[in-house]
Amino acid sequence: MTYLSIGDMSKLNNVSIQTLRYYDKIGLFKPEYINPDNHYRYYSVRQIFYLDIIKYLKHIGTPLEEIRQMIALPPESMYEFLEKQELTIEEQIKKLENIQHLLNHYKSQLHEQILLNNQELGVVYTRKIDERNVLKVDCQNVVTPLDQPDIYFRELADALEKEGTVVDLQYGCIYPLKHYESTEKIHYSSLYTHITKTDLNPSGVYVDSIPKGTYMCIAFKWSKADYYGHFSKLKKAYYTSGFPMKNNVNEVSLPNNYATSNDEDFITELQIHID
Repeated sequence: MTYLSIGDMSKLNNVSIQTLRYYDKIGLFKPEYINPDNHYRYYSVRQIFYLDIIKYLKHIGTPLEEIRQMIALPPESMYEFLEKQELTIEEQIKKLENIQHLLNHYKSQLHEQILLNNQELGVVYTRKIDERNVLKVDCQNVVTPLDQPDIYFRELADALEKEGTVVDLQYGCIYPLKHYESTEKIHYSSLYTHITKTDLNPSGVYVDSIPKGTYMCIAFKWSKADYYGHFSKLKKAYYTSGFPMKNNVNEVSLPNNYATSNDEDFITELQIHID
């Protein structure tokens, strides 16, 4: 019988000596032979195959405790275990794909935010916006731009977290386009957040979409004092252009900083669909 020292076993199998010692300690993979004279521990060549099994199971994400249980079972049990592992991996892939969609979506939002920050603020302009899939919640109480509607956004966040995803970083509010005497008279009809997947089954909120098209917009640094002036400028430009009286205003806001220790700094855009 050919025996290998722990150092030889380590080099042949690309497994560290520390790992082999740990496997020995927890009873997962123990040296086959102990020299009775010097008590040195040796592995047999045939053990390489069984170490490969352990490496394989570890590579596909099997915890060491489960590996220790699995290697003592017959092939039928191993097959059932691998089927369960396959389902687990498929779930992980879906989760990673969702994370990738969220990442790409947030990158797109940041790109849009950079464009808005470079836009001449307080000036009415038009731009094309793609269709937006959103998760909405209707406002049951009076919520105005002077309020902090975070409790409603928490409803959206809670619904998304229960679906295995997270709330978007962009706040969206909708209210009817009409004459208002002041900012406090503007009452949001609904609030929303963007979503990257629509196969949701949330409770208390609902999936909707905001159509693609050309929007008349105005961008500004968020300010309670200046909000009404920017809204009035956009409303005047819209009515002067002869567009239909009945419409909605979409308000979107994105943070320019991310630390609570910093002063509140949001870029806000008001949007009215015109084509």
